[in-house]
Amino acid sequence: MTLTIFLHHNKIFDFTPNWFDWLTLLLTIASIVGAYLVSESVYKREQKDKKRENKELENSENELLKNNLEEIKKPILKQIESLNEYMEKQDFRLSFYSEIQVDFLQFISVKDIYKKYDFQNKENIKVINRLFTSLYTLYDFRGSLRSEVRTYIEKYNYHEQLFYKYRSLLYTKYFELCNSRAESIINENGIKKFSFNDNDKFMAEFTQLRGETFADNEIIDNNGLKDRKLLIDRFIVPLINIASKYIPEDYNTIEISEISNQVLSAFNDMEHVTEKHMNAIQGHIDSLESVNEKINEFEKIK
Repeated sequence: MTLTIFLHHNKIFDFTPNWFDWLTLLLTIASIVGAYLVSESVYKREQKDKKRENKELENSENELLKNNLEEIKKPILKQIESLNEYMEKQDFRLSFYSEIQVDFLQFISVKDIYKKYDFQNKENIKVINRLFTSLYTLYDFRGSLRSEVRTYIEKYNYHEQLFYKYRSLLYTKYFELCNSRAESIINENGIKKFSFNDNDKFMAEFTQLRGETFADNEIIDNNGLKDRKLLIDRFIVPLINIASKYIPEDYNTIEISEISNQVLSAFNDMEHVTEKHMNAIQGHIDSLESVNEKINEFEKIK
């Protein structure tokens, strides 16, 4: 083969490729092919390494999730037990388990968990979705529970202070009326006895009801009030009915009726806020039981 080179349409020189030219061409082609093969080998190795790293990452994410789930199950069960006991006793004593937290979720890649258990397995995906949905509800669990208990105690204490006005009906207010309305006061063996006008029907009925209340050991004994509900049913409500018969002629009965109704309303409010609170506590129990159920469900998938 003869190669002719022209410059400005003028023939300069001709030459025929020799063995060196062919060698150079072959070496160039070999270099290109070699570079391609090397790059392809490197690419495949990188892909293989990346696949292995992804698999290791999936496994590590899964182990991290499982370890944290195992750790959180214990305080969840303890908190459920404590809440059930709290509902049963209703004594304002509740243990809080600070270990119930899901901060570890911020370090978990949900995508890697999905990969670990196969994107194509719809049942596994549903189980994982239910697990994470339930776990996310625990983000504000501790704050929500503490706030619920604190708010309940504040409301209950407020109404309870009004309920304690029953004491004035049994003691201070009663004796105040005795001192102002009694015709005579007799002291027998250190015990004062009041005598009222025969026309003072209200004080006669009030005194009789008060005596029956103190004699009723189901309501009150030497240690104090035993049953608030019975106090309402057997003392406060009957006293309201007694006072109502002499209103408005007897101005003292107006005050007694007002105090009695305050006590009754306070008791009803205490019952109402307690019922509402216990419903909220049951909701927290249901939430924890649901989380525990979803964790157990997740631990069974393969």
